Amino acid sequence: MRSRRRHERGQSLVEFALVFPVFALLVFGILDGGRAIVTYNEVAQGTRNVARVASVNCFTTTVRCSTASGTPIGTAMAEQVGAMGPVTWTLQCVDPITNKVAANCVAGDVVRVRAVVDVTLVTPLIAQALGGTATVAATSENTISQ
Repeated sequence: MRSRRRHERGQSLVEFALVFPVFALLVFGILDGGRAIVTYNEVAQGTRNVARVASVNCFTTTVRCSTASGTPIGTAMAEQVGAMGPVTWTLQCVDPITNKVAANCVAGDVVRVRAVVDVTLVTPLIAQALGGTATVAATSENTISQ
């Protein structure tokens, strides 16, 4: 019995060395996925808020639906950034009948807001496979009312 234990002394260490990297990859992959989902939820909520503000305030600015700093829509976009990092915003007025982008926003048009943000991945193998970042995007629409 004693000689058998002598041969098994390093067995658990070898098993741990084989299983731990797979377990660590799984855990950190789940963390990366969770961070991407949380970021998507923040981006989706941000686009809904900006679409709501745009649908109500498109006629209160000199340039209709202006996203410039200091305008209601520009301020709403700046407030939504939070900890997400740099966000690329797109705001369009769409004619609901033709579904084409309208040159000027008018009452009854649909405001389409899209936000895109990159999430930096922390798991080395997953980051290497996906290029280091995962792009998260959300789009919201709201009808312009006056």
